[in-house]
Amino acid sequence: MAMAAPRKLRGHKSTVTCCIASRDRPGLVVSSGEDGCICWFDLRCKDVQFTIDVGTEPVSSLCFKTGNEHVLYASSGNEIKSFDVHTLSSSSWKPLESYSYNKDEINQVVCNGKSSFLASADDSGDVKIIDIGSDTQSTSGQCLNPAFVHSIAVPEIDMVDKLDKICAVARGDGVVDLINIESELSRKVTSSKTSKGGSSSSNDNVIKRVRLDYSVGGHKAAVSCVSFSLFPEKGRFLVSGGNDKTVKIWDCFKCLDSDNNNNNDNRGFLHMNIDLTKKVNWLCTNQSDSENLVVCDTTRVVKWTFFKWLLDTQVSYLFLLGSYKCHKTVPFSTIPKISLLTTMKPQRTQPRPLVFFFLLLLLATVSSSSPLDPKQLKALKSLKTITTTKDPCNNNKNHSSSSITCDSASPFRHVTSLSFTNRSSVSLYSKTLKPLSKSLLSLSFNNCPSLSPPHHLPTSLHSFSAVSSFHRHGLSGVFLARLVNLTSLSIISTPISTSGLYVILGNMRKITSLTISNSKLSGKIPKSFHSNLTYVDLSNNLLRGTIRTSITLLSGLKSLNLSHNSLSGQIHYGIGDLIWLKNLSLASNELSGPIPNSISSMPELTHLDLSRNQLNGTVPSFFSEMKNLKHLKLADNSFHGVLPFNESFIKSLEVFEIGGNSGLCYNHTVLSSKLNLGIAPCDKYGLPISSPPQKEDSTSEEEDDYDGEENEVKKEEHHGSDKTVLGVAIVLSSLVFLIIFLILLAKWCS
Repeated sequence: MAMAAPRKLRGHKSTVTCCIASRDRPGLVVSSGEDGCICWFDLRCKDVQFTIDVGTEPVSSLCFKTGNEHVLYASSGNEIKSFDVHTLSSSSWKPLESYSYNKDEINQVVCNGKSSFLASADDSGDVKIIDIGSDTQSTSGQCLNPAFVHSIAVPEIDMVDKLDKICAVARGDGVVDLINIESELSRKVTSSKTSKGGSSSSNDNVIKRVRLDYSVGGHKAAVSCVSFSLFPEKGRFLVSGGNDKTVKIWDCFKCLDSDNNNNNDNRGFLHMNIDLTKKVNWLCTNQSDSENLVVCDTTRVVKWTFFKWLLDTQVSYLFLLGSYKCHKTVPFSTIPKISLLTTMKPQRTQPRPLVFFFLLLLLATVSSSSPLDPKQLKALKSLKTITTTKDPCNNNKNHSSSSITCDSASPFRHVTSLSFTNRSSVSLYSKTLKPLSKSLLSLSFNNCPSLSPPHHLPTSLHSFSAVSSFHRHGLSGVFLARLVNLTSLSIISTPISTSGLYVILGNMRKITSLTISNSKLSGKIPKSFHSNLTYVDLSNNLLRGTIRTSITLLSGLKSLNLSHNSLSGQIHYGIGDLIWLKNLSLASNELSGPIPNSISSMPELTHLDLSRNQLNGTVPSFFSEMKNLKHLKLADNSFHGVLPFNESFIKSLEVFEIGGNSGLCYNHTVLSSKLNLGIAPCDKYGLPISSPPQKEDSTSEEEDDYDGEENEVKKEEHHGSDKTVLGVAIVLSSLVFLIIFLILLAKWCS
């Protein structure tokens, strides 16, 4: 059976701040807004029934009086007003009562009608208790401070006699306080009498306040919501959810047991802990026989848990029995009821394997039974991503040129991810993509060079990727700039035409991963980036100018690749502020100047590539102290001096490139020539031994294998042999000349 589309109830002129539903009169909904109005809706009608103009300040919270829902309490600013529905008319009205005990703006108000008290929490951390059954209004004053109050809860009726006037407070410091209002009020009266000379007669067995913090298994972060259980046994359990991604279930009876508290025995307060994957925003328990816990976390999914089975078996397993978008109305009757689980005995601490198998089989059947949305199925056929009538979500392996991922929603599943590979023709028209736009979160194109990009893409996309695609027309910066909700953008070997990177990134405030590589991207590095970026790859492009300080302000950056561009200037000293950076590549640019010492302040750095630049100065010695460094490339620069590394450090590196630096040499007494570093050894002056020898230089430097003192000895021997040869040559030439002269003289005389 298809689920009806959610209805929109219109009546406010500004943002709605609170919405409550009547238990006594099903279909009656009351809402408040920042416009200072309260609207009554009847779900059987379309229009608002009537509106109360409370004032100019926003109405932040609403609650009915338990047992008498004709009375409504509303908080506006630091004031609480009560209204009787029967006395309201379209022309005139006035509040029954008004309470102004809070000093700051009230963020929540709750009421216990049978015990006749209101509890109101404000932004300063105060919780005020107002006795609405007394002729003279009083307040318990400041119940706790300074922790910010996130939520408060009171029993809607006196669930059991043991609870009485109880208020639960969820605090911003991770603590849940259970406050006995009766004892708080009596404590104030007693203290006032004592101050006047009277004697105290307080009952020591009355539990005034119970603190549920991390020491008893409580939350480790802010508690966002708290609620009393509504199913039988009503009020037995207190349920709290927090920013530590957990739901805590507390046993109220044990918490309020005076014997346990007097003995400082806090064991057993925490009945159960449920771990979730996201922070908990809101929760409640269902007031019906189905006994479900409903949790809404920071995702868009509402989770139902079969609460009674969890409590009876004391097993901390959380099963998702239904998942729907938060903005849709889903009746609790749609949740599967598994009777086998309720028959398990409470003393068992582990469920039977057969029951687990049955549950997993049932869940698998439920999740796989939902078909794909018919409109989206038709769209996929138009895109030629499927050729059969089978559900593409369940037969994804048959599509070699397309990859499809679907959610697990009910009654229809929806496409969340779509990928095209090696496609030469796809009709990417706006009308074709429109049925997919509401659910599609990821779209990618791989090796689709002949395709033309779509004219419009869903702005709801979280991820967009184009690899070796759209070679005919390319992508424009304006086209990409429309994808304002992207968290990941990957453009590789796909041409981009834009005046600068700032055009693309201007409105992408959620982006965390940016890859634009080998895409002919020109211009300069933007003056500012959005701070969420953790991965940046702009390699193999036409970027010019300097590496601006905007890069150094990305405090969460883990990888930066600006290699193979035309960047110039020096490496900014602020690069050392990127303390989480693991990979840094600035290779094949026109960078100059020395390596900044601030790089030593990057403890997570594992890959550093500064090769093929014009960097100069000496190679810093701090590299040998960077324990996580595994890849170090400094080749083809203008470094000079003696390499400051020892052999153990060089061998600890997986990759080390230092060649191509003509002014750099290594100490042959520290490093072996077998390392093949690509640089010459140093002479006794710390200068590289050149090869081949210069004509005007001594011939003793004609081979690189001559080292140290041995080389000096060979130099002297070589010089001595040269002088001997020269002397012999002179003598022989003189004798030859003398013989020739004598022969000529003899002929002349004869």
